[in-house]
Amino acid sequence: MSLLEGLRGALFSLRTNKLRTGLTMLGIIIGIAAVIAVVTIGLGGKAAIMLEMEKNGINLFILYPKSAGQTGESVGSGLTIQDGESLRRALTQVKTLIPTSVEYTALEVNQKRSSAMIVGTTPEFADLRRREIANGRYFSEEEFSADRRVVVIDQTLTEDFFGAGNPLGQQVIIQNVPCRVIGVLAKDESAFAQFDMGPKNAFAYIPWGSWSDIFQSTRVDQLEGATYREADLKGTIASAQRLLNVRHGTMDQYEVYNVQQLVQSANQITRILTSFIGLVAGISLLVGGIGIMNIMLVSVTERTREIGLRKAVGAKERDILAQFLLEAIVLSLIGGILGIALGIGSAQLVAYLLHWPPLLSGWAIFSAVTFSIGVGLFFGFYPALKAAKLEPMAALRYE
Repeated sequence: MSLLEGLRGALFSLRTNKLRTGLTMLGIIIGIAAVIAVVTIGLGGKAAIMLEMEKNGINLFILYPKSAGQTGESVGSGLTIQDGESLRRALTQVKTLIPTSVEYTALEVNQKRSSAMIVGTTPEFADLRRREIANGRYFSEEEFSADRRVVVIDQTLTEDFFGAGNPLGQQVIIQNVPCRVIGVLAKDESAFAQFDMGPKNAFAYIPWGSWSDIFQSTRVDQLEGATYREADLKGTIASAQRLLNVRHGTMDQYEVYNVQQLVQSANQITRILTSFIGLVAGISLLVGGIGIMNIMLVSVTERTREIGLRKAVGAKERDILAQFLLEAIVLSLIGGILGIALGIGSAQLVAYLLHWPPLLSGWAIFSAVTFSIGVGLFFGFYPALKAAKLEPMAALRYE
């Protein structure tokens, strides 16, 4: 029996019982579709995370002293302005390094009060964090050097104090010190947004010297920086930690947060979820394979007389074996192809709804096709072997 004849016979047999064929393929279709969709969505999610990280700057880092337990107080020596200046001189691969100090307090505008995190920093902060200005501007180098009482507020404080009005030029009272609003930041959607503490998007930014005067403190909570190249980030962080420990006579007292850590965590979570859901999809493929075996056994029983007749006119065992194996393979292969189409369509829809890049995995599609053929071979072999071993006379007498 030629391969072409076997395929024709297999297709004819499957068309004879269309409903049963369709229901049998359903398990394969769902399993393959689930595998393709999960892998594609996982790749799209990973790509979306990487695009977001790259957009926000994947070479950014934050240095800060270790905190003691749940108190949030730093252990050992804190950071100083001189630390930042020393690191900038010593680490030539550092593009930007700025001090940041934060204090949670109440602000007041026309006897209306609202609490926020008051951030003392430098003019480079907006560029480093890639923060967009929605209205007005960020404070200048001149205003920073002169410790001007100017403030840039976020959208939350703008809505709390001014509603739909124009906040520019208005006075905001911080610790009884009036500061003039010169700008409004757009909503922070960067990777570093989750690192900030306090009420979400309730922040006000002032020159570090003004912050130090208002709160009567010279402490620096963290040093925020960026390297020229992403490849320099790991070495720069290690060098910065070592230099800080040497300057303060401490050992391992400074921690670092960087966007790459967030990328690694997100990738790990994506891999775990993809593996788990893929395992569930694999179980459905196993169930689909068992369904194929069950239907093929039923088919062998129903066609016992046909098998006996074919053997009586000269068909060999290998011909019968090949016939039923081809039927099982064609059944699983058609189910696999339909599953691939359904999986790709589902993944494209999810990517569209979540605004993720739709990434198709060639190896996942190849694996799905190979697996569907393998399912047909594995679960179709026993029924095919059973059919091939039937005795012609017994098969002809079968009722």
